[in-house]
Amino acid sequence: MLKSTYRIEIDNADGTTSILYAQRPKCKTAKGRDAQHNRMVNQVVESIREIRGWKRLTVSIVPAEELA
Repeated sequence: MLKSTYRIEIDNADGTTSILYAQRPKCKTAKGRDAQHNRMVNQVVESIREIRGWKRLTVSIVPAEELA
């Protein structure tokens, strides 16, 4: 099964950057890909909402080779 790989970058107030990776099943349509990207962003925001000290959040789709 093909998977989409997401890089999640969280820039903190102290100048550090946390990078996490997540994989989800690959969507067949552009509309599905956009919806999945929005779900990933919302999941991360819900997870870090209570954490203080983060300034910027970036969620991007990257090639699977970047994870390896």
